[in-house]
Amino acid sequence: MRPFLLLALAAPAFAAPAEPARVPVFERMLAFNLPADMVRANDRNNGTNILIEYVPKGQTLANWTRLVTIQAYRGLGRSPMKSGDIARQAFYPASCTSGPIYRDGGERILASGLKRSIIANGCASLPAGAYPKALKGAGEQNYIMMFRDADSIYTLNYAVRGPAFVGKAPPLSVEGGEAILRDIFGEVTLNPSP
Repeated sequence: MRPFLLLALAAPAFAAPAEPARVPVFERMLAFNLPADMVRANDRNNGTNILIEYVPKGQTLANWTRLVTIQAYRGLGRSPMKSGDIARQAFYPASCTSGPIYRDGGERILASGLKRSIIANGCASLPAGAYPKALKGAGEQNYIMMFRDADSIYTLNYAVRGPAFVGKAPPLSVEGGEAILRDIFGEVTLNPSP
């Protein structure tokens, strides 16, 4: 099982225009606006875990400046752990020794009964080996929309990576995660598949 990504940050942060995307994740359909310059760089599904990653055209998973990630973990929604504890265990940047960022905006129950949390995390200067293909010395911020139903956990992440920002404010607002995700993805829905 690949661990949740725990990251990402850099400017240029926003790309426009966006194109509607509909991505099946187990028995649900994730709908959002995908920045038009993003291309699929990774697509893995072993029946229990899904990992899909998009990078700007011309970039790779090793040199991206912006990254959109979709993850789903079948069965994790049944865990007796609180969503906040699952999020912290998955997304806290424990390997970051220079300016770790972690903020969980709390859990909301949506009209559909899904639980949703917004998490911001990152690192002012990544150490070597922080995660596979980490860019040592880069600064990263990640904004994560985490959904939970009775069976599974699903995430939609937007990450940016660029110069280190040790001793400085992060390039993007840590508190503004929900607004940043809305600006990038528009209205995000995770409904049962038709």
